[in-house]
Amino acid sequence: MTHPSIFRSLRILPILLGLTFLGACTPDEIITPGLEEPRDLTATYTWQLDRWDNAEPIGSPRVELQWSIPNEWRGDPFRVYGRRGAGGPFNLIATVTACSSGLCTYLDTNVRSGETYHYYVSAVDERGGREAESSRVQANVPVFTVPAVPTDLNVTGLDGMAFLQWRQSAAQRFRVLLQVGQEYFDLGETDSQSFLDDRAENGREQRYLVAAIDTLGHFSRLSAVVIGVPRPDYHAEILYPMDVNAAESGFRFVASPESQDPVLAGDAPSAQWRLETINGAVTIRPLGATRVTQGTFTTALSCGPGAESDCIDVKQAPTASAFTDAPVQAQTASTYVFRVTGPESRTHYAKVRVLGTTRDTLGRTVLVFDWAYQLRADDVRLNVGVAK
Repeated sequence: MTHPSIFRSLRILPILLGLTFLGACTPDEIITPGLEEPRDLTATYTWQLDRWDNAEPIGSPRVELQWSIPNEWRGDPFRVYGRRGAGGPFNLIATVTACSSGLCTYLDTNVRSGETYHYYVSAVDERGGREAESSRVQANVPVFTVPAVPTDLNVTGLDGMAFLQWRQSAAQRFRVLLQVGQEYFDLGETDSQSFLDDRAENGREQRYLVAAIDTLGHFSRLSAVVIGVPRPDYHAEILYPMDVNAAESGFRFVASPESQDPVLAGDAPSAQWRLETINGAVTIRPLGATRVTQGTFTTALSCGPGAESDCIDVKQAPTASAFTDAPVQAQTASTYVFRVTGPESRTHYAKVRVLGTTRDTLGRTVLVFDWAYQLRADDVRLNVGVAK
């Protein structure tokens, strides 16, 4: 007969064996999960402007690396490896310890034009001495041609604003600067060949310069300085499309802009027309009984004393068949004639000449235009009256 103590020993043996195997592992090996590699690594070439030196842009080429952190990231560092050219070993070039919003970034400033650079990033398990590598990416640092300098700058002083225009058709965008003494201050960027400085002060001389920027961020030299002096008058007007700024998208022709603001909300009952964006184009939409023409190319709102011999303007309203109640696209250098109902419920005529579509300092699309309003009811002449 087998003694009962032997059965107890047999039951305890598997437990002891299990404890023996567990004791052969360290605590870290039990709780450490598998190491995940960094995800979605990208390498993007940029050119960084550092400062201006006598109108010359001073800066350097850079490659920005960006990647997503692993799902099970525990705050361990990442190691960045790189090499120049297709051959040779990768070298450790940086250790990144801080990331935010699920993304990590490293800027490699030790690059040269005309070279190709290869990179990968490793997640690091410092306790286990392990690394998990990302996919490999490359960035080409080009030998570039400096963009052409913007030319033919001119500035129109408005009421508390300055409207700049220039020529340079090849650049993707432009940086507008204000010169104060020997210092330059960035006002903003635009993708059109014009800019509205809506922070200018009346009566104060403003000195503007413009630089062209290509698709890779390379800057041209600064343009020549153009000087403008904003003034409190009514030689121009600005209006926004309703989808951009509804509160300043509507317009009504008035006899005295000093006593009654012609700009109002696009859905205001007294608005005679407003701006809208239709299929990407800034468009005039007549409201109520208002009618408008398709627009005519002109060189000025009105050709008065001192005008050039080849000056072109609209001197009177056309016949009724030329007017429409349909939306009309606003074209630069075109004059549009309006037929509206005046305050005495009689017909009045007005004209608007578009100076251009640009962007303000907040990047919002804005239309700049001149206008004139015939005060006499039923008078088709448009070369007299209150002019803007």
